[in-house]
Amino acid sequence: MRKLLSSLAALIIFVQFSIGQNIEVTGRIADNAGNAVGGATIQEKNSKRGTTSDANGMFKLSTKPGTTLIISSIGYDRQQVTASTGSTMTIVLATSNLALEEVVVTAQGIKKEKKALGYAVSTVGSKELELRPEGDIGRVLNGKVPGLSVLNTSGISGSGTNISIRGVSTITGGPATPLFIVDGVPFDGGNNGQDNFQYGGGTSSSSRFLDLDPNNIESVNVLKGLAAATLYGEAARNGVILITTKNGSGRKIAKKFEITASQSLFTNKVSNLPDYQNNWGGGFDLVPSAAFSNWGPHFTNPPLQVAYSPSVQAAYPALYGAGKTQDYRAYNSVPNFFRTGIVSTSSINVAASSDKTTFNANYSYMDDEGFTPNNRVYKNNFGIGGTAKLSNNFTMNAVLNFAITDFQTPIVGANGGGGGPDVSSVFGFLMFTPRSVNLMGLPYENPLTHGSVYYRGGNDIENPRWTAANALSKDNTYRTYGTFGMKYDLLKGLSV
Repeated sequence: MRKLLSSLAALIIFVQFSIGQNIEVTGRIADNAGNAVGGATIQEKNSKRGTTSDANGMFKLSTKPGTTLIISSIGYDRQQVTASTGSTMTIVLATSNLALEEVVVTAQGIKKEKKALGYAVSTVGSKELELRPEGDIGRVLNGKVPGLSVLNTSGISGSGTNISIRGVSTITGGPATPLFIVDGVPFDGGNNGQDNFQYGGGTSSSSRFLDLDPNNIESVNVLKGLAAATLYGEAARNGVILITTKNGSGRKIAKKFEITASQSLFTNKVSNLPDYQNNWGGGFDLVPSAAFSNWGPHFTNPPLQVAYSPSVQAAYPALYGAGKTQDYRAYNSVPNFFRTGIVSTSSINVAASSDKTTFNANYSYMDDEGFTPNNRVYKNNFGIGGTAKLSNNFTMNAVLNFAITDFQTPIVGANGGGGGPDVSSVFGFLMFTPRSVNLMGLPYENPLTHGSVYYRGGNDIENPRWTAANALSKDNTYRTYGTFGMKYDLLKGLSV
């Protein structure tokens, strides 16, 4: 009996020793192309024990059989494997989409760790750009990048945008627009007009930032210092905004084929209007009249009766001629002039990837009806791009984008709103409309001459409703932009 117990105790000790014994795991870490991944971390799950791979991707680790090992490396997706004995393990890491908070795109498309840079860089990801009411990427960036100043030339849909980084950087106060780089190629964001947004121009031109589709942008990196932009030379003296589109990013997706569709709908309303009083009307010396002057009498209840303006009487004698009168009271003309705009955007994106190729195509349509009558933007964006890793260390990439922008607006040039306007201006005519003028309740066009009819006796100011219907500025733009590249890898980390 004593001999049997001794044998049983020895067996238990042997089993416990066998179970607790470690094994030596050996392996090699490689990427999708079979190249060694040096410096990869191999760590036991829920433990601090681990090791790293050498320059050839090889590693050794003593651990218990069945332990889960976590393999990670910058630029690759994490992978979990089970430790086992036997032949050398080969672990292939898939290339990941680089996290923007860790790795950023700098000059010439070079990717670096953000914390290792000696200058300021701000990044904006695709989730912050997609499905926004603005079709202009400049306005979409407003408030998302420290130090980036975005000013609209007017509130109408499709109007120009002025962008600067860290304020004006010239003694003369000239343009401080940063250099835009889209998929590695300089991008002209100027406007089509000759007045360059100057006072008295009489037209409102779009900035060509409008040709970019925010729904097709993978990331935006803003380089803020001269050191950041030095590789682009003089053109980058005001900073650089690097835009990587989904077509040009060469991104890997989780599935082999992916289709993404999105739809957004926004309303658009005027935000700021003057405060109008409801006690006094137009006229002179407290006598009511259809005049620009605001020295008329106090509004009464019941209201005083006044004749229609000579221009209205002449155009419509049967309705508003001699003997016809109208109420002299406060009319809510200016707020009622504006409408509620609708901004609708539909977008579809098709992506595919494999070990050696990536493909992305997109189409987006935006219909932006502004809050000003007859102001609208229709925009179609098409794009296609991809990368292919060929044999003999060659990699090819190509991107092609096509934009059709149809922009229309009433004339909104800067104007004082007086009797002798420098240029036609729907806002200038509107904002100075006297409180006692029934702008929205009276006709604005002569049925015979089709000219403007307004409250002034000499009819020397255009009715803003007539301006919105007849004095229109249109801008149709067809634009193609893209890039084609071929890269040859001389050795790891060095390519041409």
